[in-house]
Amino acid sequence: MDIEIYQLILIAIIALGASFIQSVTGFGFGIFAMTFLPYILAYQEANVLSSILGTCTSVTVAVTLFRHIHWKNIIFPLIGSTVAAYVTVALIKDQADTTLKLMLGIVLIVLSVYFFFFSSKMHIKPSWYMGLILGTLSGITNAIFSMGGPPAVIYFMQSEKDSNDYIATLSAFFIISNINSIIAKASAGFVTVNVWIALTVGVVGMALGATIGKCVFKKLNAAMLKKAVYGVMAVSGVVNIITSLI
Repeated sequence: MDIEIYQLILIAIIALGASFIQSVTGFGFGIFAMTFLPYILAYQEANVLSSILGTCTSVTVAVTLFRHIHWKNIIFPLIGSTVAAYVTVALIKDQADTTLKLMLGIVLIVLSVYFFFFSSKMHIKPSWYMGLILGTLSGITNAIFSMGGPPAVIYFMQSEKDSNDYIATLSAFFIISNINSIIAKASAGFVTVNVWIALTVGVVGMALGATIGKCVFKKLNAAMLKKAVYGVMAVSGVVNIITSLI
């Protein structure tokens, strides 16, 4: 399908909002972007575009906090994520948009419930095997929904006690895991002309969102912002399920 000017404007706005959220909270680009992008682009196009833009956002965060990155802590999550990404993309590349949107709707609702009620109660013991398990889950959700954040957040929140260390190490993980996922998606044919066109405006929105996020990082109530995003996720999940079934 040909992409229209108004769609490009919407993509830029979505990228701005997603980048802003990730700059303030350390994650959430894919969650916010995939709440809206599948209404504008084909699902697989939206998926890979979100991954590319999310990687760019993570780079801006990681560069700022580079000295806080704990590289050893991302080894096992990355192993699990990389293997899972290639296997999962191979399994979903021929799935219909309606099936993927239905799955996305279910996941959005499940995630919104989890973040609202259970995220603060989730505790794990950081270890190499938990890193491998949660990294694998991150790779799966990244491949299908461009949402590798939640499993990774569970692991790194427990293994990184300092907030700067947490955001920096999480961002470094996202950069490498997203690059692996993007390569897998490109190999499966997810990257189209529409993706390249959308990327030109998406990068502008992403850069603006990251800049605004840095400026208001210390002034904004991140907890309230997260709750607002979770509410939007739940509503979008319901809409995705209804439209897919109809």
